[in-house]
Amino acid sequence: MRNGISRRQFIGAGSAAAALAPVMMRGAAAAETDKKAPLVCVFSKHLQFLDYEELADTCKKLALDGVDLTVRHKGHVEPETVAEDLPRAVEAIRKRGLDVPMITTNLRSGDAPEAEAILKAASGLGIRYFRVGGHRYDPHGNPWERLDRFADELKSLAALAEGCDMIAGYHNHSGEGNVAGPLWDLRELLARVGSEHLGSNFDLGHAKVEGAYGAWQVNTRLMAPYIKMMAIKDFVWVRDKPKWVPLGDGIVPAEEMLRLVRQEAGFSGPISMHFEYRPASDMEMVMEIRKTTLVLRELLRRAGYR
Repeated sequence: MRNGISRRQFIGAGSAAAALAPVMMRGAAAAETDKKAPLVCVFSKHLQFLDYEELADTCKKLALDGVDLTVRHKGHVEPETVAEDLPRAVEAIRKRGLDVPMITTNLRSGDAPEAEAILKAASGLGIRYFRVGGHRYDPHGNPWERLDRFADELKSLAALAEGCDMIAGYHNHSGEGNVAGPLWDLRELLARVGSEHLGSNFDLGHAKVEGAYGAWQVNTRLMAPYIKMMAIKDFVWVRDKPKWVPLGDGIVPAEEMLRLVRQEAGFSGPISMHFEYRPASDMEMVMEIRKTTLVLRELLRRAGYR
């Protein structure tokens, strides 16, 4: 445990239900002093088994601030029906006093046939942020040449985002061949594009995997000015592979990373909870989100957010 807060210590002191009660008061109707704190959201991929009304009810009961809604093939909203279905999903969620501050898409370029329809629908509903699709290096190609091509594609996406008054976020995934895995390349891409409408959807877990021993700290500081939204998860090493575990049970220095982005860049965008391990049942998934929400709120408090 490296977060400064043990999941067992926090939740084990009492039942999750008892611990949740005071947090239920927060949600979207946060106190004045909490207005600049990041919105705690769940990646809706993990609740894919719920329809819009069920999703909204569940997230309300879990004391979340909002939902990171999937708008992609096999997501909660299909790109082909975004004009009809995104308003329905957002209405259901907002009726419960929650928000949809961001959506997750597979858009890699502003020239994608569905790009304009998705962003216009989202912008019309007041959604500010969207996560874009990832790129991969050619194992036999020149990485710098690939970055040149990716920069051009992202420029077109940033231009479309600007026209819709939205902000795109590129997600860093660890692993061989993933653009943004090392993070220096993402910083290079963002600097080349040079748009306030394109930034980082900073994944703390993947940043720690690639930054392992100590580079995570420098990488976090280098990325801080570009971070528009974040994802959070935890892991432990099993030999040379990451094994994803509940937040607070692993080695991700989440408290320190959250403090860094607050101090270095005043980050207050949405934070999306990701679960790369799979609980045994849908009900256990819901309970895992419930527990993780409590842990994340405490991490944010310890990182200096109010």
